[in-house]
Amino acid sequence: MSYFPTPANRSAHPLRLALRSAALMRSIARAAGEGAHRLLVVVVTLDGVDEVECTITGPVLEEETPGEAVVKTAALLAQTATGGLAMVVLRTTGLDDPVSVMSWAVSDLTARPATAEQSRIAHCISEDRDDTDPAPGITFVDAPALI
Repeated sequence: MSYFPTPANRSAHPLRLALRSAALMRSIARAAGEGAHRLLVVVVTLDGVDEVECTITGPVLEEETPGEAVVKTAALLAQTATGGLAMVVLRTTGLDDPVSVMSWAVSDLTARPATAEQSRIAHCISEDRDDTDPAPGITFVDAPALI
């Protein structure tokens, strides 16, 4: 069976979804900056909840040999183009072990930056922690708009 995109489903074409998802992953890596970062994506669809975690290196995502977890993360993000909603939590550990967390809400492969307070809540949800106890030594920051 062949897939023929129509105006109504053109954005759901597999190649287009892969390109858009890769572009979003590159934007997150740029926002993350230098170093290795833990990226958690939780997607909610009509079929349920799915999550994946990977390590990305910023500011330039290694696209030639992406790890299996990075590919799974990009594929999960692509589900937001067909009705899923995602929470993306980026955790960065600095040189002297300071930890910062920022997050985005994603729908239709478009990321909306979260405030520091929203990132604190997203982190607590992602770590199964009480939102009144986010863990010591973590700085929550406003996420930048992704380009």
